[in-house]
Amino acid sequence: MNGTAATLAKTDILRTICGYLRDRFPALAAVDATTPLLESGAIDSLGFLELMTFLSDEFGIELEDEDFDASNLETAGQLADFVGRKL
Repeated sequence: MNGTAATLAKTDILRTICGYLRDRFPALAAVDATTPLLESGAIDSLGFLELMTFLSDEFGIELEDEDFDASNLETAGQLADFVGRKL
């Protein structure tokens, strides 16, 4: 895959994630790639479980216990990077 295709894929992943976050969590109506998800308090632990289930279902990725690490969950951009690595 060339660099442009990889960038488009990440852009599509990020767009999908941000759309889900906006629809599911009203406090994240203005979410973008750098919006803090953990620090904002807009998503509780159950919400993160729902989010990870959405990512698994939407992108067909298998989740492992170690995937539930804060470094994967801090921002929508980090979530998109995480999904990209799992694809």
